[in-house]
Amino acid sequence: MKTTDFAIHKVYSIIKSSEMEQEVFKLTKPTKVNLSEYIVLNALPISDGVLQKCRVNVNYHVKDLLSGVPDMKKLEDGTADLMALLEDVPATGIIIDFESQEYFREEELGEHYSNIRLSVKIINT
Repeated sequence: MKTTDFAIHKVYSIIKSSEMEQEVFKLTKPTKVNLSEYIVLNALPISDGVLQKCRVNVNYHVKDLLSGVPDMKKLEDGTADLMALLEDVPATGIIIDFESQEYFREEELGEHYSNIRLSVKIINT
């Protein structure tokens, strides 16, 4: 059986091996790190069985232009780049499908982020 760590690491590996320049963090961004753009990966619970399923969230964070005003150009471009990257993933024993995408505001951080939710299926043989 695999854990959510396995699913997060697979998505992390795909993003890190690409030409995306943003820092990528698993679970959370370190508190003392101050970046204008970054990606955080986390996951919802994973099921048991021969076909395990979980959802991996790819959160693309971008600093606001002004207080409460998102940088929609960067958010849209970064989201499109991630979607293209994660759309056709050749992998053995794992299937990654797009599930949903939406934007959220992080008022206390002065950021907005694009949440891309992936449905990850792991085949245990």
